[in-house]
Formats: sequence, C-alpha cells, structure tokens
Amino acid sequence: MPYPDGSVSRGGVGRPRFRAARRRSPFRSAAAAFLSAAWILCRMPGGSLSAQAAPPVKPRLSVLYFTNTRGTDDLAWLSKGLADMLAGDLGASGAFTLLEREELERVLREQELALSGLVDPAGAPKVGRLLGADLLLYGSFASSGAALRIDARVVRAETGEVSASAAVEGSPGEILALERELSGRLSAALGVPAAPPGRPSSGPSSLEAARAYYRGIDLLDAGRYAEALEFFGQATRLDPLYLKPGKGIEDAYRYLKDFRKQRQRREMNALVEDIAALSARISAPVFFSFGDAVMDPGRFGFRDAAEVSEAYRAHPYRMSGDTPVQAVWNLQNLLHELGQAASDNFGDEALADRCRDEVLRWSDAAEAAYPRDPFLPEVLYQKTFVFVDREDWPALRSLCERLMADYPDYRMMWAVEDFYERALERLNK
Repeated sequence: MPYPDGSVSRGGVGRPRFRAARRRSPFRSAAAAFLSAAWILCRMPGGSLSAQAAPPVKPRLSVLYFTNTRGTDDLAWLSKGLADMLAGDLGASGAFTLLEREELERVLREQELALSGLVDPAGAPKVGRLLGADLLLYGSFASSGAALRIDARVVRAETGEVSASAAVEGSPGEILALERELSGRLSAALGVPAAPPGRPSSGPSSLEAARAYYRGIDLLDAGRYAEALEFFGQATRLDPLYLKPGKGIEDAYRYLKDFRKQRQRREMNALVEDIAALSARISAPVFFSFGDAVMDPGRFGFRDAAEVSEAYRAHPYRMSGDTPVQAVWNLQNLLHELGQAASDNFGDEALADRCRDEVLRWSDAAEAAYPRDPFLPEVLYQKTFVFVDREDWPALRSLCERLMADYPDYRMMWAVEDFYERALERLNK
C-alpha cells in the first residue's frame, strides 16, 4: 500500500499480507596499464580504441581455488571460500569481467585437471588459455596453531608475469577480516577502485555462516545435493541476509528436480536481495530518498535521473521511504515476508525467528537514532507481530501500553487495543 510520504507496503492496513517477491595511482602491471590507457583514451575528446590494437577495457579475471599447504581439514573450506570472497570484492570494483566459479569447475572436470602444479607463473598460460582469462588470481594458505597466513598473487595469463602480490597474517578466527585486508591490498597494487559506498555486500557477516556455505559448495560440486542443502540452510539461519546460501539452495533443488522448491527459494532470494539493498541504503553514511537521487544522481552513485528512475522501476522496495524511519518500516515488512515464506514453504522456523530478531533490532535502532520522528510508532508497531508469534505476552502488554500512552492518535490504535486485550487475557489465564 503506498503512503503519501513515499513509503510502500506490500500488504494492507495493519500486518502486511505476504506474497511472492518480484523479482589514481600508477598501475603496477602491464595488464593494469592497458586498462588505464583504455580508460583514458575512451574519455579523450575524439578518442577511440581500435578493435585490433587495444585490449578489452575490462580484463577477464579468473580467481582460482587456494591451496591448503598444511592440509588442515577444518580449514579446507577456505580453498573455495577465499577464491569466491576475493572474486566478489574485486568484482565489486567494476574493473574486471569475472569468470564464474562454475566455469572453472567445468574446465577442471573436462580437462581432468587438478590445481596442483598449474597455479604458478609457469603454468598460468595453460590455465589462461583453458579459461579464456587475461588475469589469474591464485594463492595459498597455511595454519599453524593459532596463526594463519594467506598469500595471493595476480599474474598475466598470457605470459605468467606477476602483476600484484600480497599476504596477510592473523588468527583463524579473523578469516573474514583477513580476506578483506587481502582484497584491499590486491586492489591497491592493481590500481583499481574500491567498491562503491553504500553497495550491499554479497559476502558473509558471520564466519560460521561462511564455513557452512562453502562446505555446502564442496558437497554441491560433488553431486551430494541433499547434504549440500543442510549446510546451505544452516548458513541462511546464521546469516539471513547472506544471499549466496539461498542461491545454493535454489541450485540444489534444481539438480534434485524439485522445481516447486526451486521457485519458492528463488522468490525468497529476491526478497533477500531487496532487504540487503535497502539495509545498505539505510546504513549508508548519508541517507538518500528517491527524490534526493533524482535531484543529485552523481552524489549517490547514479549516472543521471533516468538511471535513478530505471532503478526504482526495477526494484521499488529498495528505494522506498523518504526518511530513514520510513525506510526501516518498509524493511521490516520485507523481513516479515521473508520469515513467513521460510515458515510456509520450508518449515524453517529458525530462519523465520532470525527475521523476527531483525525486525526488533531495526525497531530499536530507529528509535535510538530518531526518537522524535513522527513515523516512529509505525516502526514500533511492527514489534507487536513478533511478540504475538513468540507468545511473549508481557512484552506485548508493555509495548501496547506505551503506544497507547505516548501515541494516542496513532492510526492503528484500534489494533493496538485489540492486541492489548489479547495480552491481558493470556496473562490472566
């Protein structure tokens, strides 16, 4: 339901009814120098690039699996995990065309190749030809007690020339931070920009979720789809906004030929993408509304007003809300919908409960940051549904009393009164 203030609800008055979602410093390598030259020429007055003389503006980058040099079983998931997370970080810069992990898997299977002996400058030309890559990123990791070291390098596939290298050290419990540090060092060495600010992250926020997801990937690649589902489901429960496990679930159901479950998970994935993008917009250093972006597109990462309008048409919920509190309210609606879909379609009450936690967390955050915002009671009201679902009648009573005392003219006061009477009835039994 649209509101005059620009906020959007997927349902009617009160609790939303849920429905499926819609879906520069000098370059230090020859390859990077080509990229820089192409960028400059394209922007010079009258500048042009010859298809015969110039390399592609965006080099094709393939990130190979990392080698576990110490053979530590509990860190084996890092082989594909580090490669995938680094690919996501470097790909966010927009400077490269990334070759998908599935393409690497396909080539390795077809050629019956193992990575050992190929991931070095001498073997780079062969791997590059097989993958059609311009640049290869590969590396290794080694753990000794409480210490973990990760080494990585980027080489030109044609010649094996090293374009960039970096290493980081820390503890196994700092893997996510170490990977971000490593990607930052590689980006700086290659002279490529960091990801645009306010962009939703595709990576995990939980180490446990990352471990579960990449263990699931190993099982998926091995054709053990039902087992992979268990790990992917664990990852989504640990980190509801981590999109990749949801994509893994979708893929596993496709291989299992359960196309109904595949569709249902795809719809949930679309919700997660909307939630992640809206969360990033709310959490950005400077909040912007649709109107702000139209008036000053460049400030918020858009080329022009037409691109802003196109983004809104494609994903209206990501641009909903004229203020942070209105945007939080829309985010809570999406979280309710995701939790409902998890419960109805997959019986996943753990994920549904994590979504409820997020609804409460965003309510508290909005109240702490904007205690006098006139839209705040809408955000607080969303908590009533969580308390009812959890049968937390004392909390429901307390919240209703507060809403009735502090916001007597709230548009949903009739519903608050109903909830209050229900809470009293349950407490007096």
